[in-house]
Amino acid sequence: MKKYLAVLAALTIATPLAAQTSFGVRGGMTLSTLAASEEEEEFEVSYLTGFHLGVTASLGSGGPGLLLSAAYAQRGATLTADIPVGLDSGESFEASVNLAYIDIGAFGKIPIGTAPYLLVGPTLGLRVACSTTFSAEGVNVTADCGEGLEDDPYKTFDFGVSGGAGVCFDVGGRDVVVEALYGFGILNLIDDSDESVRNRGFTIRAGVDFGR
Repeated sequence: MKKYLAVLAALTIATPLAAQTSFGVRGGMTLSTLAASEEEEEFEVSYLTGFHLGVTASLGSGGPGLLLSAAYAQRGATLTADIPVGLDSGESFEASVNLAYIDIGAFGKIPIGTAPYLLVGPTLGLRVACSTTFSAEGVNVTADCGEGLEDDPYKTFDFGVSGGAGVCFDVGGRDVVVEALYGFGILNLIDDSDESVRNRGFTIRAGVDFGR
């Protein structure tokens, strides 16, 4: 994990200290899923919505720069069974895995014109919450990950790469931004050598930059 932190630190140090810096806030939604190395035929995996809230620091003005981001982000997935739970009910079994992370990102910011720009860079996630919700025959049960088990099956840290695009508008002398990102998790989220599960998903957020 130290090498991942070193990558983020190196990207920050490489930016000239004299570069113009602005700070901002971001808020929006996440649309996430979990990609498994072995798909279970009896389960259908679908996207789960959540929210995203964070702060940013943008280094550089006019040309290419660096966007540092720290945010609380919800992720996970919904799994629906193809077979009925009860013999006579005909209802399906549904479960959702709800994960929440503090995400630290360092994105290269590349302008493409006067307003739009591209973003790409590594992200490091610290898991701060994890729960599973089971629904069947009108009954919902929520439990913390690992409850009833000897160990929590989900790892504390995640590392990945995110990329996307944004656009900036001048509204009343402030820079209002809208950004869309796709995150591609690299690390296996579970302690299982036979199967891997990785985060995937979109983040759509808007916010305001200050200090230019």
